[in-house]
Amino acid sequence: MAKSIKPLVKSPLAVTGLSIVMICSSLALIYLRLQNLRSLPSLNPFIEAINFQDLGLPMDDLTINVAFFSDIVILSISFVPLILGIGLWNLYSWARAISVCLLTSVLIPSIMAAIGIVSDRGATIGTNLIISFVCAIGLAILLNPKIISTFKRKRTID
Repeated sequence: MAKSIKPLVKSPLAVTGLSIVMICSSLALIYLRLQNLRSLPSLNPFIEAINFQDLGLPMDDLTINVAFFSDIVILSISFVPLILGIGLWNLYSWARAISVCLLTSVLIPSIMAAIGIVSDRGATIGTNLIISFVCAIGLAILLNPKIISTFKRKRTID
């Protein structure tokens, strides 16, 4: 018995553009995070031996290099928009749902930082406004009823 395939649903231009923006921004973040990892001063990034003679602690006590591990976590998080962008490109409904959550979780703090409710030492007011604008456009695209129905009509195998 042959399986029939429904006709391929063409991806809307807005979804394609949003997925390209997400993929490119993720690749830029990954590049910047990798550059940050390379600039760490420690030659042994996992564990540093510290001499605590002056503090009265045992010699050669080992501590974890927190900067290295936090950079690894931030690098790992940078892959999320890449995966979501690829999922949006292929019109996966899970990618749309998670992208709505991601864009909302970025939109709210950036608006709050832009109007001064919370402080953001890593970005200026203008940067937060741009981030808010891009997230709002992304949400408007993904919450559009025609876009939602496009994701539901995506090609499936019967």
